[in-house]
Amino acid sequence: MPDKWKAAGRLTKFHFDNVYYNDPRPYDAILLYQVGDLSTGSGFSIGGHFQFCYEITYFTSGRGHYSSDYSQYPVKAGDIYLSLPGDIHNGHADDSDPFRYYYIGFGFDDSHGGYSRFAHIQRMLDQVKFPVAADKCGLETPFLGIFNELINLKEHSDELIKTYVHQIIFFVYRSFFDSWEKQYSRQTGADANQDVVYEIIHRIDSNLENGAIFKLSQLGEALGYSYSHLSHLFSQKTGLTIKQYFNRKRFEKAVEWLKAPDCSVTEISDKLGYQSIHTFSKAFRKSFGLSPTDYRQMIGNRKKGTTD
Repeated sequence: MPDKWKAAGRLTKFHFDNVYYNDPRPYDAILLYQVGDLSTGSGFSIGGHFQFCYEITYFTSGRGHYSSDYSQYPVKAGDIYLSLPGDIHNGHADDSDPFRYYYIGFGFDDSHGGYSRFAHIQRMLDQVKFPVAADKCGLETPFLGIFNELINLKEHSDELIKTYVHQIIFFVYRSFFDSWEKQYSRQTGADANQDVVYEIIHRIDSNLENGAIFKLSQLGEALGYSYSHLSHLFSQKTGLTIKQYFNRKRFEKAVEWLKAPDCSVTEISDKLGYQSIHTFSKAFRKSFGLSPTDYRQMIGNRKKGTTD
């Protein structure tokens, strides 16, 4: 048991702790160091400690305060707290409404062949300044999935745990990324570089919203910088390359248009600036696992099923 739990042990009601510090479990490019479920009592405190890995805490009930590098943040049921490597981390439960929370400690293995899937997520997590976000994706489900597999080990349990670990990281990324996107609309003027990044976001979003064909090379011309400089700046601020953000927004718009019956797949491909419907279909399938036509058919069948 890590030292940070010893002093507070008598203040816990329940603790299901699984520690792999000395031999982390590899799940592709993710290294799992610890995962657990803790129900605290009144007066519980983690105890200040150095954070050597990434840690995600999901509060299922209660409230209190968590801190990183001595900056304190209120947390409550439904919140996610992100601790980064190098943080001085602590937490205190409310006396009248103490915590129950799930947690996972992990790292990224950049030598693994599958690291490219997680590289932009790691860059994004490293950029997070405000470590609290509301859970938007349903984190409880993959956490409970891990705990159930650990308690009832069966054939394929390890593969299922890997899936749940990846889900948690992807869900946290989405929860924090949505918050980050909104912050840029409120924080313009904070510094020149941030204004440039917001302008990139605004130009991509507004052109896609209007269905205008948009080429990333136009950004350099419009903003008076080289595209390589803009790409470096954008990645530094957001954890994503401009192309990654552009493709993300294109796919969001593609899904929106595919749900509407008045726009053909060919028209959607053209409006999103793809060279051909084949190129669009290949990119869509790579991201979602099925073609645009199959996705539209699936949506149609679902709507038909709800009206029958």
